[in-house]
Amino acid sequence: MQTLLETEQSYVHSLETLVKSYMRPLKSPEYSHLCSDPGMVDVMFYKLPEILNCHENFLQQLQMRINHWHDTQKIGDIISASMAKQPVLDTYTAFTNNFNRAKELISKASTKPAFFKFLEERTKEHKERLNLDDLIIQPIQRIPRYELLLKELIDNTPEDHPDQESLQLALNTVKTLATAIDESKNKADLKVRDEQALRDLEGMIDGHVALVSPQRRFIRQYGVTEMVRVAVQKGARKDRCVFLFSDLILCASVKRRSGGIRRPSISALSPATLPVEACKYKLAWKLPVEDVEIVKSPASTQQANQERDLGKLEEDLSILSRISGLTETLSSPHQGLDEVLKELTETVSKRLAEMQALPALPTALLSKVELTATTHEGIESFVLLFQGQEARQTFENDFAEAKKKLAARSKDHFPPVFLYPIPIMKTRSGMQFSCAAPSLGTMSNSLRDVWVCNSDGYVGQVCLLSLTPEPTVAFCISVCSARILCIAPVPGAQDMHSIRGRVHLRVPKIPLDTGQTRPLQFLGETTANGRCIMPVSNTLNQQASDIMPFDSDDSEDEDEVAMSPGSGMAPEIRLQVDDVPMEEASSEEDLERTSSSNNLEEMSSREDLEVLQPTMWLGTEDGCIHIYQCTDNIRTRKSRTKIRHPAAVQCILYLDNKVFVSLANGDLTVYRREPGHAWDTKNPLTVTLGSSTTPISKMVSVCSKLWCGCQNNILVVDPDTLNVEYQFSVSNDTQKTVHCIVSSGLGVWVSLQATAVVRLYHAGTYENLCDVDVTQTVYKMLAGSDAIIRQHKAACLRITALLICKELLWVGTSAGVVLTLPHPKITTATTSARDISIPNGSGQGHTGHVRFLTAVDIPSGKPPAPVQRKISEQVQDRTREIQPLEREQHQRRASATAAIVSNMMVISGGDGYEDFSATAPNEAAGKEDSTNHLLLWQV
Repeated sequence: MQTLLETEQSYVHSLETLVKSYMRPLKSPEYSHLCSDPGMVDVMFYKLPEILNCHENFLQQLQMRINHWHDTQKIGDIISASMAKQPVLDTYTAFTNNFNRAKELISKASTKPAFFKFLEERTKEHKERLNLDDLIIQPIQRIPRYELLLKELIDNTPEDHPDQESLQLALNTVKTLATAIDESKNKADLKVRDEQALRDLEGMIDGHVALVSPQRRFIRQYGVTEMVRVAVQKGARKDRCVFLFSDLILCASVKRRSGGIRRPSISALSPATLPVEACKYKLAWKLPVEDVEIVKSPASTQQANQERDLGKLEEDLSILSRISGLTETLSSPHQGLDEVLKELTETVSKRLAEMQALPALPTALLSKVELTATTHEGIESFVLLFQGQEARQTFENDFAEAKKKLAARSKDHFPPVFLYPIPIMKTRSGMQFSCAAPSLGTMSNSLRDVWVCNSDGYVGQVCLLSLTPEPTVAFCISVCSARILCIAPVPGAQDMHSIRGRVHLRVPKIPLDTGQTRPLQFLGETTANGRCIMPVSNTLNQQASDIMPFDSDDSEDEDEVAMSPGSGMAPEIRLQVDDVPMEEASSEEDLERTSSSNNLEEMSSREDLEVLQPTMWLGTEDGCIHIYQCTDNIRTRKSRTKIRHPAAVQCILYLDNKVFVSLANGDLTVYRREPGHAWDTKNPLTVTLGSSTTPISKMVSVCSKLWCGCQNNILVVDPDTLNVEYQFSVSNDTQKTVHCIVSSGLGVWVSLQATAVVRLYHAGTYENLCDVDVTQTVYKMLAGSDAIIRQHKAACLRITALLICKELLWVGTSAGVVLTLPHPKITTATTSARDISIPNGSGQGHTGHVRFLTAVDIPSGKPPAPVQRKISEQVQDRTREIQPLEREQHQRRASATAAIVSNMMVISGGDGYEDFSATAPNEAAGKEDSTNHLLLWQV
């Protein structure tokens, strides 16, 4: 017991020395010059402060138990509780995986005399003269040391002692912890070796080949001859070397053969060694494994059939032999059975001999493999001749295993369910979608419609997509004489305390038969003191000199819209009735005064109820913002407010009781409101962050900051002071402006104009975590398209829309293809996301550009029948693709997935509709290419 305490005290002291005598001084200004990069210190002493904290707590508990020791005292329980905590596993695993890297950095820094002197001084100060190497190895040794100490404690503890069972449990806990750390370390070491092998191969293959990827592993290389189709020589043969990776197949020509250089790091990882004579290669082609298929040739099929038939005949002979042996044990006469067995055995033997006498297929046919792949040129074929049938079979097995593992990596990601397309017939020639957004639920109604904007450059139109009882376009109506560039929903005022204290309706007190007060049910809003706000019609809020309200000729119609059932204007309240008789209420003069007061309060009440309603802000190319309430019937009334600006409205964003408006002249205008009050459109704030040639093209809220895309830069703006806190470039090309920005958590996705790459940035460090090129996936989806159309779309491919919904990134492209990509989990410590999955293409898309992507909540409860049917069909299709052994388990998981219906719907708007998954020509193809379509997915 004392040994455990003493070793724990010594261990904690060593950890304190590492943190207080090494880590903290090296990060202080006094010694900052010792390390060229301040981040090196964090890597050298990675997770040591966390480990120290864990063991300080454990030592405190252990000390208390020993200080209060008695015959039945236990310590096994606190060991189990401490070692079973997830933070302990996480910190030790992270420290162990980083240990080799830390040692490398310490060794590298020690080459500097100043750093070496610093280490010597710290060693002399330590009472046991332990140097940094002696101290930093201790966390690696500590967990196994616990195991030895616990075994010794168990051996010296009586079997009937209360602590015996808890000590056994503690030993199992420590063993489990040690095993988990070892497994993690082995995986980390293997990952390092795999990465080194990929780096070695990068140096051997010319052609700007980037092979290093966290999830990529080198499998094997094969010497082959490729049948190259060239104009001069048909079927020319070229010596090649095929490199197979876990997600990539690469073919290279031998560039130089002379006194080769061995690559032991690669050979150690590969089942086969690299050719010794070939030390340099030149890239011929490379393809993703998932895009490649092996074409079964007639010769290989025939060979497989022959081998199968031979196996069956040999098995039959073996069975007949066993049956003949059993007949000898029969006591009854069995002459007839013996004759039948003899005849059957002769027949099978004869057939087997005939099969074995068949001429062998040519070696060239048996060693031939034909690959087909989807590229930007369409479907291409590659013919490879291996060095023998065994080499061919090895390649096919390795290739099939790689494809199987790739499929298993993503099979648990249930794909979004495509519902159906909705065509939007054009009321004017040239109408195109520009933007869309869901409205916000009203005070009494949480249902949300989707406002879809389109324009031909002269007229701005809004199409209302109603979601109940199922998604249907209710109407399309022109709302302005300019192109609508952006739309944003803005919530109503949240703070109603000032309204409740200010607006009420006095009601005379009525005597009741019982002589007591009685609550009556009315429609309105209750105040804190029992008074109420009655439902009244909305009136126009006229505040700014820049505001131009549209007059309505039918005020009764406006009142009817505001008061209509289901409009959300009148939640239920209680009206309190006082006990004072009516005749005592007031004189005639008082009644007149009361009537006048009530009229003023009614007008105030109308304005305040209008403030509570959410609105839709539409920005146009002629510099106007049109504001509607979400409850407005835009078929019968014009916008409630129209605000003019000196330049086109590029983007509108609501954040924390402010509406940010970016203009084409480079200005950023901010409209504000006090809690519970209307928008102050008379006194907006305006700052200039760009210019007419470099305006703010897009804005998004990221961790309470405003990220503004300005030319090829991102400006991080404080929404309160409007100061630019940070600025960084996302491209060196000043001609490529920021086109789309979306964010989720600490991840921000950015795409540039006229590019097919989307880039992920860290919201805290502003580091570029990864770049994802969607080109290859789009090419794959276009494989079945007409060659001319495919080449045209490939030549001008770019990303046109981005959306994040339920941790899934949606990407719209100019080719009409809609892609999805899992959004990675990003923490404050994340420095890279290179292991992100490749994008998946949806089988349904648009013929032309994807103009917008948006998401909306759908009504909870049982989904519409088309949704249920689509989910069921896709579950069945997915189940058919899975191996029989896995089918039952997948069906249970899929049925559970289908039962829990999501409440989100993703909508894409674009030109035409196309089924990219169709294998047969569609007679209707091309007939509706010019018709705008909305495509709906269930997520």
